[in-house]
Amino acid sequence: MDADKPRTEEAMQSKAHALHDAADLVSLVEPRLGTNTGRWIAFSSACRPFGMVNLSPDTRIDGDWGCGYKYADNRIIGFSHIHAWQISGILVMPTTGAADPAQGADEFASDFSHDDEVCQPGYHRVNLQRCSITAELTATQRVGVHRYHFPAGASASIYIDLASTLGPCAMGGAALKQTGPRTLQGFVINEPTIRKPKRLTIYFAIELDRDVELSDFNPDAIRALINLGNVSEPVTMKVAISYTSIAAAWDNLRAEAADLTFDEIKASAQREWNDWLRRIEVEGGTETQRARFYTDLYFSLLGRRVVSDVAGTYIDNTGDAPTVRQIPCDAAGKPRYQHHNSDSFWGAQWSITPLWAIAYPQLIDDFCRCFFDMYKNGGLIPRGPAGGNYTFVMTSAQTTPLYAAAINTGIYKPDDVEAVYHAVRKNHFPGGLMSKCGYEHHTCIGGGIEDYIARGYIPEDLPKAGFHNNGAAQTIEHAWNDWALAQLAITLGKTADAELFRRRSQNWRNLFDPKIGFCRPRNRDGTWLEPFDPWQRRGWTEANAWTYTFNAPHDVAGAVELFGSRERFLARLEEAFQKTREKGFFVAHEHHQEIPLDFGNEPALPCVHLFHAAGDARRTQYWLTQVLDNLKSGNAPTDSFGGDEDQGIMGAWNVLIAIGLFSIDGAAGATPTYQITAPLFDRVTIHLDPAYFPGRTFTITATPRHGCAGRYVDRAEYDGKTLQALQINHSDIARGGNLLLELAD
Repeated sequence: MDADKPRTEEAMQSKAHALHDAADLVSLVEPRLGTNTGRWIAFSSACRPFGMVNLSPDTRIDGDWGCGYKYADNRIIGFSHIHAWQISGILVMPTTGAADPAQGADEFASDFSHDDEVCQPGYHRVNLQRCSITAELTATQRVGVHRYHFPAGASASIYIDLASTLGPCAMGGAALKQTGPRTLQGFVINEPTIRKPKRLTIYFAIELDRDVELSDFNPDAIRALINLGNVSEPVTMKVAISYTSIAAAWDNLRAEAADLTFDEIKASAQREWNDWLRRIEVEGGTETQRARFYTDLYFSLLGRRVVSDVAGTYIDNTGDAPTVRQIPCDAAGKPRYQHHNSDSFWGAQWSITPLWAIAYPQLIDDFCRCFFDMYKNGGLIPRGPAGGNYTFVMTSAQTTPLYAAAINTGIYKPDDVEAVYHAVRKNHFPGGLMSKCGYEHHTCIGGGIEDYIARGYIPEDLPKAGFHNNGAAQTIEHAWNDWALAQLAITLGKTADAELFRRRSQNWRNLFDPKIGFCRPRNRDGTWLEPFDPWQRRGWTEANAWTYTFNAPHDVAGAVELFGSRERFLARLEEAFQKTREKGFFVAHEHHQEIPLDFGNEPALPCVHLFHAAGDARRTQYWLTQVLDNLKSGNAPTDSFGGDEDQGIMGAWNVLIAIGLFSIDGAAGATPTYQITAPLFDRVTIHLDPAYFPGRTFTITATPRHGCAGRYVDRAEYDGKTLQALQINHSDIARGGNLLLELAD
């Protein structure tokens, strides 16, 4: 019997992996989810995970919010190749017959129907009714690939537009020329935006599968037609991009797509998506729950685009002039990591950071190395880079928890940890990121770090500069980030720093008024800002006093003390959730102050787990069910994330809740932990990355007690050992093993 056991287990594992490898998870994903309330950066279909090229149809092209692909629209303006944080470019559209490119993009727009549309990760197909053209799109990491089916015998052409505003970016100049019978190349310049302070040049290389002629060229506006002549076969066009040079764009094309057909690239794209999605395998639940789960997981891997070339070159735009730099390569000449363009990590400590830390550690490693390169180039670790430069998006030192999690989990092992620590620490003092409020590119007027250090809070009557200049919100966010830095200091044995930042992490308490049971803004002279209303916007960033009073999850014991008792703390938290349910758990963008806890936005994300942290785990699980069922349960294109998806933040939070693991410390603690709640599925298998973790798989099995519906975790056991608290250390997950959950009502 014992002799047979290893063979039996091996056979079971082999069968499980065969099923795992065969799963077509791409077919479950709905990339169009949330597009009716989304923005330019939120949607892309024909792309790879974090692809430099993010090719997709655009139904609206001028604007940031409500722009790009919107499901409610029935008219496509064109197909553009970049939907990145503050970057856009290269709009194309197939057409037939006579057309004048000087008339602009609207001249070529076409109605379409969702009835015959196919939209999947790595592939998009639409029928353009205006000229009876079927357009198919797919991509490699850096090459967008088009296949157009024109009416037989039609005089066909492709409109290329390098002048129209796309998303948030106006175009400030371009060049386009034909270099061979089937090749073209050029560049287009993105002008600065309110968030991205410098121009950015995007280089491109185009290759078609037949001879073409560049004609009807408008050199003033850089709009033209690529004439194809009379066609009877589908036309394939490949468009590669680079942020460093035209030569690099051609290298990207040759390396990734030169000898491959459209169908081969499409198949490869969908295999790659399946490989990434299979990192977390779920069993049980409803069909809709499984589909929504993989849609959420897809979005957590979609944005924050790669910006380095296949050879590892990237653009550094932090200095006086753009400079091409090189990522270090391994012995085989392959770049050791990639550079990324990224929205802020505001709220990432409760979403993508802990998710990536267990399922995609390579991403944590890549981002830390990328951001440290930016420190070496420009003097600061960024909180959201665009175009190789700083954007100063949102507030505080929001990448500190990323570094704390990366090092404290053992994922990121820098060559010089002292230099990295110095770089992270710099952001917590004058001259660092805590000196700058949102989008404060050229001054340090609004950050308030000097007052934070001297007074223990940031006054609301601070001189105004930039955006998100909200003293109370910044104080509480600084406190959280100071706590994360203290945890990193503990790990590195920096005792004095650990104590310094631990004390600073309690500064949020200086805003708590025990007479009313809320945090509230203060003036420089120490007086409270009057009048006070917990629903008011002043003092807060995309929220109100309700939200930020509960935005110090690193100090729940302190909150209980300030409220006077655990019962009072929990009562106020319960009141916040009751009022939040009345509002449907979210409000529209720019109306965040109208609800206590907006679960379509970042500041509310840790709040439901405060019940758990204060000793009432069941109440956490009750309210999680309410949020999911009322806001995040559907998987149709008309469903949503409840707000701005923010390049994976909302999708990742949904994934964590669905598998029943949430890190209230953002995986940044000296001993990173995850709280355990009831998953949506009977079984969850996380396939661990052997390059980072010793274990092979970590599984979660949830079994209702006999006769129970099984809404709450009543008992948790990890590898035969009962967990006294419903939480598990990251190190246990990394070792692999089995977490068994007994569910009760």
